[in-house]
Amino acid sequence: MYKQSFDGAQRALDLLSRIGAEERVGDSLAADTVVLYTRKMRQLAKRAANGDYNSLTPEMVVRDLTDRVMSQRITRITARVEKSAYLFWLAEKAQTLMDSGSNEFGRYESAYSDLLLIETKSLQKRSDNTSDRKLKAFPDDAAAILEKAALTEKSVSLLNALLFIRANLLIGLRPTEWFHAQLIDYIHKDAFGEAKRNSDGSLEPPSTALEVLNAKNSSVRGNSDRRIILLDKMSDHHLASVRQWLQAVERMKTDDLLLLSESELNREIFGSMQRAIRRTFTKAGWTDKMLPSLYSTRHQAVANAKADGQTPEMVAALFGHSSTDTARRHYGKKYAGYTGRSMRAAPESILAVRATAASLQRQDPWLKSEQTPRNPTAQK
Repeated sequence: MYKQSFDGAQRALDLLSRIGAEERVGDSLAADTVVLYTRKMRQLAKRAANGDYNSLTPEMVVRDLTDRVMSQRITRITARVEKSAYLFWLAEKAQTLMDSGSNEFGRYESAYSDLLLIETKSLQKRSDNTSDRKLKAFPDDAAAILEKAALTEKSVSLLNALLFIRANLLIGLRPTEWFHAQLIDYIHKDAFGEAKRNSDGSLEPPSTALEVLNAKNSSVRGNSDRRIILLDKMSDHHLASVRQWLQAVERMKTDDLLLLSESELNREIFGSMQRAIRRTFTKAGWTDKMLPSLYSTRHQAVANAKADGQTPEMVAALFGHSSTDTARRHYGKKYAGYTGRSMRAAPESILAVRATAASLQRQDPWLKSEQTPRNPTAQK
């Protein structure tokens, strides 16, 4: 049995359905998601099995989440992530048992059903210790502090961080997406897919654009496999900032680096940059709660797009979201944005957002893309 979620995905309501949905459990999951689930299971092993991962049982899994939810020790978001990780672990283990002909399947089936029944709505939405309190903006004075520090500190990490920040305040990519992005000459096309022409019959000149591979497309969180961002309205000064960071990315690229997962790439490349800006802000007297991060630049770029009057559909196309509601729920607010900085989404990227919304509407006639998703765990 399956249940339709707001993003169009099918959620299994029993263990056999989950196992039968794909050749191997987890084939449809992004590599980073599997890594996250594995980390959650190892954390569970430390709590329930003295760190012995191989000693975990289905009963331990149900007991752990039940106790943590009943005691209100975790936030709603954490509980949902752990619940998803535990369901994945049960399904993966149960599939192996089925393949081997074991008679232990029933224990996992019961645990799977029990986990599905655990409600998380009563939990608090956030904790004082979560990243939700981190600054979802990157104000101009923060960039000015880093620029001043870069003049006196001989830190490659700080310089690279500054190059990234200057570019991403304009574009707002997920940090790792820069390693699969390139400037292109975009050919404007008409409704028939043919190159547009001017009134005199000449071809309309191409525009500078950034082609980006959507990092979240594999987990149904992007609007297609790629998106195109038009930069033809961007000033030469701002475009130079984008080119400088792309040149820095090219210097960092190696064959081994491109094989890393998103989380590994974040640690390898952006970890030292994040530490560098944190040290700089701390020296400048910024409090820990309000320290902007590298990812804050994406929030700021979303806020800028909103301030520039871009529609929710355009914002989704620019930032690779599958839902027009994602930016409203999770990203920087319009009042925090600066005008006159935003790029434009190419028509085909906007169409990809419309196609996603239309697909969801066909699958669930009651679902409207502008409504708040019925599944409150929509991810960015």
